[in-house]
Amino acid sequence: MSSSSLYGSRGRSLRAGCSLVVLMSAALAAGAASAQTTPPPAGETTENAVEEVIVTGFRESLKSALNVKRQSSGVVDAIKAEDIADFPDANLAESIQRVPGVSITRVAGEGRTITVRGLPPNFTRVRISGMEAQATSGATTSDRGANLGRGFDFNTFASELFSGIAVRKTAQAEVIEGSLGATVDLDIAQPLDQKGRTLVLGGSLGYNDLSEKSDKKFSAVVGDRWDTAWGEFGAQASLAWSKRKFLEDQWGSGGWNPATVDGGFCTPVGRPVPNPAFNAANGTDAANCATGVPRPAANDTLFDLGNRSTVFFPRLPRYGRFHHDQERTGATLALQWKPSDRTSIGFNALYSNYDVVREENWLEGFSFARAISQNGKPQTAIRELILREAGTSHTAGVNFGQKVYDVDYARFDGVDVRSDTQHDEFQNVFQQYTLNGKHELTDNITISGLLGYSKSDYDQPITTTIMFQRPNTSMTIDFRDDRDQPKITHGFDVADASQYSFAAPNAEVRLSQIFTTNIYKTAEFNLAWRADEDLTIKVGAHHHEFSFDTSARQRSNNFLVPILTTAQLQAVTKVVDGFGGNGIKSGVFPSSWATIDYDKFVSSQNLYSDSGMYALIPNYGGIRRVEEKVTSAYLQADLRTEIGGLPVRGDVGFRIAQTDLASRGYQIGATPQQVTAENSYHDVLPSLNFAVDLRDDLVVRFSAAKVVSRPDLGFLTPGGSLNLTGTPSIASGNPELDPIRATTVDLGAEWYFAPGSVLGVGVFYKDIATYVQNQSQQMTFRETGLPLSLIGTSGVDPDNTPITVTRPVNTPGGPLKGFEINYQQTFTFLPGFLRHTGALVNYTYVDSQIDYFLAAGGVTTNDLVGLSKNAYNATLYYEDAKFSARVSASYRDKSIVALPANNPLQDVEGYDANLTFDMAASYQINDRLKLSLEGLNIFDRFNRQYIDSDRDSTFVYTHTGRQFNLGLQYRF
Repeated sequence: MSSSSLYGSRGRSLRAGCSLVVLMSAALAAGAASAQTTPPPAGETTENAVEEVIVTGFRESLKSALNVKRQSSGVVDAIKAEDIADFPDANLAESIQRVPGVSITRVAGEGRTITVRGLPPNFTRVRISGMEAQATSGATTSDRGANLGRGFDFNTFASELFSGIAVRKTAQAEVIEGSLGATVDLDIAQPLDQKGRTLVLGGSLGYNDLSEKSDKKFSAVVGDRWDTAWGEFGAQASLAWSKRKFLEDQWGSGGWNPATVDGGFCTPVGRPVPNPAFNAANGTDAANCATGVPRPAANDTLFDLGNRSTVFFPRLPRYGRFHHDQERTGATLALQWKPSDRTSIGFNALYSNYDVVREENWLEGFSFARAISQNGKPQTAIRELILREAGTSHTAGVNFGQKVYDVDYARFDGVDVRSDTQHDEFQNVFQQYTLNGKHELTDNITISGLLGYSKSDYDQPITTTIMFQRPNTSMTIDFRDDRDQPKITHGFDVADASQYSFAAPNAEVRLSQIFTTNIYKTAEFNLAWRADEDLTIKVGAHHHEFSFDTSARQRSNNFLVPILTTAQLQAVTKVVDGFGGNGIKSGVFPSSWATIDYDKFVSSQNLYSDSGMYALIPNYGGIRRVEEKVTSAYLQADLRTEIGGLPVRGDVGFRIAQTDLASRGYQIGATPQQVTAENSYHDVLPSLNFAVDLRDDLVVRFSAAKVVSRPDLGFLTPGGSLNLTGTPSIASGNPELDPIRATTVDLGAEWYFAPGSVLGVGVFYKDIATYVQNQSQQMTFRETGLPLSLIGTSGVDPDNTPITVTRPVNTPGGPLKGFEINYQQTFTFLPGFLRHTGALVNYTYVDSQIDYFLAAGGVTTNDLVGLSKNAYNATLYYEDAKFSARVSASYRDKSIVALPANNPLQDVEGYDANLTFDMAASYQINDRLKLSLEGLNIFDRFNRQYIDSDRDSTFVYTHTGRQFNLGLQYRF
């Protein structure tokens, strides 16, 4: 493509219940406890200050993790094996959220992704056994669906598979580039860290108070080590399996639209109508909105009150019940060989299979989101209406500066009420293999290396939506008692399938598929030269090849459906019952409604024959590939010295990285055509980290670096959509994007005022020099750089016809700044049983303002997407020789998830603030047997999503209930 192409002229230069999770740490202690090293006093090396401690409980694991933090030169927070095991966490994301500055986003009641210091998931890199990896899972539409970006989905793994987590918040030259937020290291337990034979078994049963179903978990760890004539050998394997069936109940608005969108509501008698030709088939004429729906009288005032751009109605007012069935299987294998004291070789394998079947059953008012061509809003008449003042709009457009309103209560006629069933099946299979080695060439020179391969296969072969409806009925929606749970009534028995019809246009069958593969191939080599006791020089090289490949298929016509008689429809339907209660207020919605019986419908229609009316065709917009090759090298000096008589330790160095990108996709016009593109860029990334021991118990840290994060995968495809009719337009990716670059500075102090205790404060600043977002521009077709053959016979002049091109571009970023406070203490100074208590508390404040391009033109300034200004975690615990108990709270402020919003005349979509409480308790019955109980989301807090910062209208309000797990662990 030419330098004046669509992609621009730039860029061609260079994140189990307690009983189960505890298995890994128990394994580390099985047979004999592991030795851990306490940090040396300031100015004293580890060679002359070694003390052995036994890591056998939650309190000691906290000390062990604190040692990692204290001895690092940069800002590192760690979680050791017992720490993960003893927090009430369902997966890795739930564990990592205990780290200062880390917040999580939950899907189906479990943590999915992490945000570090306000930066969204795509800015965090994850390494497993030292190798960068990518894991992908799916989600509901409101939770942004399948992950097709760089963010890591932690819910694909069980915590039991790992022995430690480190969150590196500052950059080091020897650590791979690619992160603005943090680099997260996940470690598998190693057999030579154990004293001998290890065998641990654990299992638990769970209960959810919403679904009233039981869950099952099982895990096992087995390992041993041997001294032979050929050196030391060690082998250890772990297995973690869980199966959950649970429910999710929610209110959803489907977004909010101005009343005037989709042609507005049915006009009174004598007013102009959206379809002057009328439509005898559906009863639209001068006196009727639709069959059986008379137009409002000529003097009706409700139309003028409600049918304004400043009045907002939910697009799809609905309640839904989700059935989640998920199975998670994980396994690890670690092999080690030390032929001599100078040489070690290790092999690590990790396997995970996250398999989900989910069914969503909705009952919704469908007309509010459809135009007259689909018998939508213009056939719906307002009979009663009460509005609620919702502030003054600050969104660019016709509403700017005007008072805006949300519907508070309304009664409608002519509403098409749909029963909507979506059935999803998806699976992520992750596998990784790494071979690492280390050899001391001399007393002062050590070489090390790593070869690795990881693959994440995300397959969603079934996304099936089947809808049928009752046309032209009455419906009321009432938000007056609760904006998050409106009362909805209907003008018919919604549980009686005979009251509905299944035929076009009152029915749809949507079929789609998506398949995504992420592959990493990695090789690296490192050399460390210990020049003297106070200086080590490190050099190394790293190369990885990353490929992202996704394909998609769908039906060509969702409205091509069979005509079912009443008897036939009744034969393939069932009743959703028992809805309401346990959080959703009883009486706000019907407790039962008719819905599709998925298995019966599939069987009766031969739905997956991939032939006839159900044949699938390629979805060219979802077919794309990105290949990324990164070659990097670093030079780093690890130092120990004194300045003004104060001990100083740290590292200083730089990293050089060359990135070469090739991508392809389809431009979709009259005939889809594949488009390819290439790009390359390089970065020089200096970094320094210093820690000064002002006293034996007081450490001050300073870090600075230049960092880089590569654009999200969805931005890099050259494909898109091409519309050459009416006003010509192109929507496309941009492979020639420059990466997102920033300069970071950290300053902190930590007071280790007692054993296992710390009070720390840190401030951080990130000057984000470049950002990436979509922008619309006018240019000619020739200037886009796309093949002229795409124009065909459209009549578009390639040199003179203006075309609106929407694509991601590099834009100025903005500063991100904040501070963290971290407090941890064991209360051994208290009398009696209180000396067995302790607490962990951390708080993070982040602020960042970014300029965003708006869809209607202009610029607005707002928080960085994904940022929560305030976040905190708190845990209070008790632990003695037999009994352990703790309760944890996790809070994150509201955050933006989309800007601009996906619905007109509204600025943002986001997540509301959320506070979640968990608990865990265990009792050591004897040396080998432990009983545990954990509770997740023990107060059943709902998750709320909102739309528009002025009106704060509810987008989604959902909960999955309380989860309790009772487990037993046996250690041989």
